[in-house]
Amino acid sequence: MHFKDIDWNKLWQEAHQQKSWKKKGEKDWDKRAAGFAKRNFDSSYADRFLRLVKPAPHWRVLDIGCGPGTLALPLAAKVKSVTAIDFSAAMLAELEKRAAEQGITNIGTIQASWTDDWRKLGIPIHEIVISSRSLSVVDLQSALEKMNSWATEKVFIADRVGSGPFDPELFAAVGRPFEPGPDYIFTVNLLYQMGIHPKIDYIELEQTKSFATRDDAIDSCRWMFDDLSTMDERRLADYVDERLEHNEAGTYNLRRSSRVKWALLSWKKRTV
Repeated sequence: MHFKDIDWNKLWQEAHQQKSWKKKGEKDWDKRAAGFAKRNFDSSYADRFLRLVKPAPHWRVLDIGCGPGTLALPLAAKVKSVTAIDFSAAMLAELEKRAAEQGITNIGTIQASWTDDWRKLGIPIHEIVISSRSLSVVDLQSALEKMNSWATEKVFIADRVGSGPFDPELFAAVGRPFEPGPDYIFTVNLLYQMGIHPKIDYIELEQTKSFATRDDAIDSCRWMFDDLSTMDERRLADYVDERLEHNEAGTYNLRRSSRVKWALLSWKKRTV
């Protein structure tokens, strides 16, 4: 087989079916919105993302799968405007609440998914399109083509490297199988077949994270699983307790076995 004959979109779909967790639907993310916002707003991820992206004042940015505004909120202070889309109404409500609290007025929200007709929804073309940790789709090629079509200047994708935010050792401790599914290398190879040669940067997060309470530390791990039994909960708590340090400041430090790593893929639109 020649490498040009490899169907990376099909391989993505097959690997996607084998991953250890099921795809979350709109209602699942609605339930997780508040907790997701709490976990992400004290992370250094947004700062590192923006340092690599280098926002420009004239940009109108389309943030796909924006969640509670992890990027949309800090971006708004650096660009002309942000259109934030997500299929979870609760995520958008979290974003709108935080924007109001911060006095941010240049973010527009639209409830939409990757597969919706964006033209019918009135989503305009933007200079910049970003997908930050939100490329969990069935048809990867269609999503990439959509992003490319809606940008006039540049596209940015933050895609998982390896296990990403998931902790394989925690899965083993709970007694669950772990298969991470497809990561950024599938995206890179599919883009190559599409004639797009992205720049690749990496965002690595700290191995140790601080929490106000032991329960907060446990909650930071619980999101990885669905339908935990009483025994599973006990195993998860034991795993956390073995790695948790109560420091002099009164907070709790939890150290992962490995760093969380993301690949930031970006490319400029071709000019005629």
